[in-house]
Amino acid sequence: MPPPPVPPPRQRVHNTRLATGALSTPPNAGSSRPSGTAGGSGEEKGKGKDRAKEGESESPGALAVLRGCTIFVDVRTEEGDDAGALFVDMLRGLGAKMATRVGSRCTHVVYKNGLMSTLTRWRLLKEPRPLVVGIAWVVECAEQRTRVDETKFLVNLDLANVAGVNKVRALL
Repeated sequence: MPPPPVPPPRQRVHNTRLATGALSTPPNAGSSRPSGTAGGSGEEKGKGKDRAKEGESESPGALAVLRGCTIFVDVRTEEGDDAGALFVDMLRGLGAKMATRVGSRCTHVVYKNGLMSTLTRWRLLKEPRPLVVGIAWVVECAEQRTRVDETKFLVNLDLANVAGVNKVRALL
């Protein structure tokens, strides 16, 4: 009996973390030529480097509805598990850039049952702070394929549920 066939060696791909904490492969992972080779301009290479520094990423081929928006997503279940991947995908599809953390470059924070660290970072920012909106704003933007007015969807962070914290308080 002949030995089983050996599969071809897999190319090493380094994963990066999305704003939601989920692993994602970089956009050039499936590319047949590495960046910086003949045919790739130095300008494109610089843009990727800047984007990595800022902790932002943009999806190619997306709608331009939320172009100019840099959004951090902190959406969690009542138990504290990350549930933001769907919203990250929706926002990228609408042309938004995703931030890996709350910072001065953010224009919006999509928040539901998020982490205390998100609230702390947001409170430490100087005015003008990013708008903190609920997940309904993302859904409404996707349904109407336009940037919807945020005022109906603002989240009051004084009353915001923090993942895991209120559950412990309820048990006491």
